[in-house]
Amino acid sequence: MTLYTRHQLLLVLLLAGAAGAGLAIDHWRRASPDLVERLERLDRAERAAAPETAREPRRAPGGSRTREESAREHDTPRERVRRERGTGPAGRAVREPRRETATPEAPLDVNRAGAPELARLPGIGTTLAARIVQARPFASLEDLARVPGLRRATLERVRPRLIDPLGRGTLGP
Repeated sequence: MTLYTRHQLLLVLLLAGAAGAGLAIDHWRRASPDLVERLERLDRAERAAAPETAREPRRAPGGSRTREESAREHDTPRERVRRERGTGPAGRAVREPRRETATPEAPLDVNRAGAPELARLPGIGTTLAARIVQARPFASLEDLARVPGLRRATLERVRPRLIDPLGRGTLGP
């Protein structure tokens, strides 16, 4: 005679399996942040490629409110707090769409520029800019290749906008 029925044991096993899968996914996300970032970027690109007609506000027949506005009326208090804080269901911050920022006109010294200045370069986001700042000092352009996540193509694109760390002018062609 057992303490639990077969259905209860099955439920306990399913819950334990789901918890184990969640821990494994969390471990994988922490172990390979570059791959996770690339996958999330692909996911955002697919959403952005959705047809523009789907994003137009829809008006109710004879009404002046959009579907989003009427849906907000029925939000739970928890959903309202998330919207105000800008967080998603898991409590993580929801990323704002990338704003187009002007690229710096004067060449930047990689060893002296701050992360916000580096993030304005084409192809360099806030995460990559922070990695560049952490990997300092650089003696030459080739030293930038050791920054995790900085692809060769991106490096070639920003090359004309960088000053040679050894003081020889821009690194561009």
